[in-house]
Amino acid sequence: MNRVRNSWSIFGSFIFAATLVCRADTIQLSSGQEVKATVTKYRNHAFEVRTDDGKNASYPANSVKRIQFDPGESPSKLMTRTNGTQEGKVAAFENGGFVVVQPSGTRTFPAIFVEQAEFVADRGQSIEVISHGQQIDISKHLALGNVTIVDFYADWCGPCKAVEPTIQQLAKSDPEIAVRKIDIVNWASPVATQYHVSTIPRVEVYGRKGELVGTVRGADPAQVRQYVAQAKSAAR
Repeated sequence: MNRVRNSWSIFGSFIFAATLVCRADTIQLSSGQEVKATVTKYRNHAFEVRTDDGKNASYPANSVKRIQFDPGESPSKLMTRTNGTQEGKVAAFENGGFVVVQPSGTRTFPAIFVEQAEFVADRGQSIEVISHGQQIDISKHLALGNVTIVDFYADWCGPCKAVEPTIQQLAKSDPEIAVRKIDIVNWASPVATQYHVSTIPRVEVYGRKGELVGTVRGADPAQVRQYVAQAKSAAR
């Protein structure tokens, strides 16, 4: 049984790693260099990007020849000088313009008329404690457009400490993952009663649209990673 469980753990970790690597934009610089990274914003005539290892970088628009955006990206928001706010899936940046797929068709917005663009939904704080025993509406704290991990825990819970490093690492290494922590304080607290918490750690993983992907009861980091990989690979 342990051998089978270990095999699934390795398989789940492989899926998770593959998900992180595959979802990236391709940036072709005027110098000929090609960069794989997630483009997060466009402002002040420059593209802000985040690499797989969590580092940030910036490329002036005049140094970028072309960007092929990941087809799985969420709809983006462009603030233009001439057409107001525009929403749609940005397919590419080429010939000095953003190619945007909208319900009415594909349009190109020249970069000189775009003041700012957001390609990745803002997750807010990467890690936030949202309750210390009080009742709370989880749905109001989900980072929509991103994957949200909700962690029910208590300071006195030993197994909670076993899964904590995995949760911390996920949030710190991936800008599209947000963690919302709920300290139940004790079994009789209002929030523990509200959500019928009888086991901790209890980790719930929510998808980009706020749907519950899976719940992990007990310290099982591999299962948490599998649910996160499943949530990230789902259609946006």
